[in-house]
Amino acid sequence: MTDSDTYNAPNATSQDQYNRGAEKSIGQFDQAHAVKLSTLYELPWGKGRRWMNSGIASHILGGWRVSGIQTYLSGFPVALQRNNPFASILFNGTTRPTVTSYDNWRAPIKGDQFDPAVDRFLDIGVFPTQATAFGNVTRYNPKVRAFPTFNENVSLAKSCNFTEDFRLDFRWEMFNMFNRHIFAVPNTNVNNNTFGQVTSTVGEARQMQVGLKLYW
Repeated sequence: MTDSDTYNAPNATSQDQYNRGAEKSIGQFDQAHAVKLSTLYELPWGKGRRWMNSGIASHILGGWRVSGIQTYLSGFPVALQRNNPFASILFNGTTRPTVTSYDNWRAPIKGDQFDPAVDRFLDIGVFPTQATAFGNVTRYNPKVRAFPTFNENVSLAKSCNFTEDFRLDFRWEMFNMFNRHIFAVPNTNVNNNTFGQVTSTVGEARQMQVGLKLYW
């Protein structure tokens, strides 16, 4: 819980300097769940291993290892805003809207899963007509969070020892193995015609790279 997520003065301006209590909220970077796994497995054949530890097969099949980094994160809380009717008068920060409930902000979807082409993330119909006065909503709603992050990176590597002093390492890596698309936070300005719409994604598409490294 905090009343400000940054100490950078231009970005830390409250909605109403005379009502600092209204700024108390769950933090911007609150993340309820985070699972991160890092694994490494050396294949059990080749020199010094259980199987095929001699001959040509040991040189071809030996020295391989597989590793992976998996990340599964829940989304960050969502914040609402509105057009600021007091900016030229009070020099205040972002103005928030008025709400009657913190439930049911998510809009219903038409299919089995969210499709940004036809679905909206937030439902404008649950918010009342906005008065000019300062809104009563907190900075972040813990009941509505952005899309979660799922990501898997894998690599396949092999070490070739020519002598005690020379070694060649080969590495093939794949990032975002399943080419997952993570939708960005939608428009959260209740005065905007695109409120609740998701128009972009975050993160990179699947990428692969190959590397060689010589040690001597």
